[in-house]
Amino acid sequence: RPVFRVDGGGETAELDAPRGRGFYFVKVPTDRVGDVRALERIGFSVIDTALTFELVREVPIETAIEVREYTPEDAEAVLAIAGSAFRYSRFHLDPEIGLPLAHHVKREWIANYVAKRRGDALLVAHHAGRPAGFLAALVSHGTAAIDLVAVATNAHGQGVGTALCAAFARRYAGMPRIVGTQIINVPSVRMYGKLGYQLARSQYVLHHHVGA
Repeated sequence: RPVFRVDGGGETAELDAPRGRGFYFVKVPTDRVGDVRALERIGFSVIDTALTFELVREVPIETAIEVREYTPEDAEAVLAIAGSAFRYSRFHLDPEIGLPLAHHVKREWIANYVAKRRGDALLVAHHAGRPAGFLAALVSHGTAAIDLVAVATNAHGQGVGTALCAAFARRYAGMPRIVGTQIINVPSVRMYGKLGYQLARSQYVLHHHVGA
């Protein structure tokens, strides 16, 4: 189905139900509860609460994990991680999307980095002689963002995510640096807090599926 992002100025009286076949999504600041109710009345459902953090204090990190720029030799491992490691994205949380398609979305997302069609940099963490995680960075309007970050399921708890985020902070030193995650992703929220990130804003994420 075609995909549509819904934008608006907050005038709930102007909301109308999507009529065309497609997948519609919208992000609404969490203080606009009236807009959320209006969107629910026309078929949208809250899927996620998205949190955006801003780096306000750099925390020195000592790690033996090597983080370097992506090379073509990393492609197979990086795409495999992208297609299996995520659990809390809005695609994974939406029961109408399903796990196989949600994994496919994330794999294709990183495939665009591999093909240099998206983003500014793709960093890869190497642990025990093999890729163990990646971080995709995006720069827009003078701000560096962690677009996606993932750790292989067999490398959890070994500091891979911390090493990737520390490398991101160093690479874009001197620029505003942000990262987004889901409120359900408690391990990531805790990690960003330890690394010096502070909550900057929150949004409800709503989906609406029209047609099969």
